[in-house]
Amino acid sequence: MIDVFADEYKLIKSNSVKNLVWNCFEVVPEYFWKIPSSSTGHYHPKDEFVEGGLVIHTKRTVRVAVHICDALSIIGLERDCVIAAALMHDVCKNGISEDKGHTVDGHGYLWMELARSRMTKDKFISNHVYRTISRLILYHMGKFDMPYILDWSDMLATCVYLADYISSRRDVLVDIEEVQDGEIPKENGRKRCSDRCTV
Repeated sequence: MIDVFADEYKLIKSNSVKNLVWNCFEVVPEYFWKIPSSSTGHYHPKDEFVEGGLVIHTKRTVRVAVHICDALSIIGLERDCVIAAALMHDVCKNGISEDKGHTVDGHGYLWMELARSRMTKDKFISNHVYRTISRLILYHMGKFDMPYILDWSDMLATCVYLADYISSRRDVLVDIEEVQDGEIPKENGRKRCSDRCTV
């Protein structure tokens, strides 16, 4: 099922990050691929209130995360970790093994448990990539998930939080066009308002 994220996966350059993402997506709860982005109908665009809506939200979150990385000059392994965290931030949204039917408090922590299940104890304790991505996912809810409150001085975690927050706003449209050659296409110029909206 990870094929649905092939474009987003191509954005990651580091093999260690790619391996962690691939291993985790092999064991994500089955519901992840099927549920809407919101169980309550709050906070997300209406086109995500369908089967597979969480997948659409995830693609949008990655797209916004890449733009924030570009704006803040986040590059290399740090950029890869931000993209990976954006890609996996909600894989345990409704629980780690079964669908609880609603967003579970601390679901960022549940991702850490999922990832640990794919690694030996020595490997995950010493793994810088795992620790970084875990931190970014753990705090992706910002101020909305006690006790995991975001430290705003953590630029990478703030990037993931803002990407998730912005992509979940109903009044912000995030286009999830295809990635070309592992990069998000840059616009060659600004579109006139009449080309993109009705005034």
